[in-house]
Amino acid sequence: MPQIEPALHTIQPEVARSADDVYVAIKDALAGGQYGAGQYLREEVLARSLGVSRTPVREALRRLDAEGWVETRPNYGVRVKAWTLQDAREIFEARLLIEPYLAGRAALSIGASDIARLKDLADAMLAITQHPSTAESCEAWFTANGEFHAIITAAANNARLDRSLRSMKETPLIKWTFDTYDDRDRERSARQHFEIVLALEQRNAAWAEAVTRCHILAAEKAVLDRHDREHSAFQP
Repeated sequence: MPQIEPALHTIQPEVARSADDVYVAIKDALAGGQYGAGQYLREEVLARSLGVSRTPVREALRRLDAEGWVETRPNYGVRVKAWTLQDAREIFEARLLIEPYLAGRAALSIGASDIARLKDLADAMLAITQHPSTAESCEAWFTANGEFHAIITAAANNARLDRSLRSMKETPLIKWTFDTYDDRDRERSARQHFEIVLALEQRNAAWAEAVTRCHILAAEKAVLDRHDREHSAFQP
């Protein structure tokens, strides 16, 4: 029998009223790992826990299906998508096409206040690497890293590409990437952040593009290496 998920106890019903509110609430729960891969999401359960009718829940699930967060199985229902190695390859391929370009564009227009914030975030992430990793430090790293890259892509002044990139990077797969990192990976990534900031500060678009590309390639390698380790353990 399909597994029935628990209610969204952490979401207050009065928060979710509009269709957009419901969509965001469910998406946040998925991004936060509240549901495991393959779990079924029942409209009536979600509607009751969010204090809304089933109509906005149904619309939210349609949107999440179109974005790849969930998948609809005829005669069974909607379940959380299980991410595959091919999904990972496709997301990194798309990031390599979009993100370095946006970093190069950002180098031509980013403001001083954004540069200052990027430096603060880079300092914070490097400081995290100086201590043994914990669940809390990994979460702090993930949050700071997300803000760091969001500032850069927003500064490129291409709203459509920025939205596309953000949508890809909101997936649970991206958080799994950071959970994959060991302390050495995080320190390397943190130091690359300083180089990205320097390239932006120098208004050097080619440099910003190059170091961003290397940054993404290193993240991809960490994910693929983890996949190889986990699957080789089951080989005869």
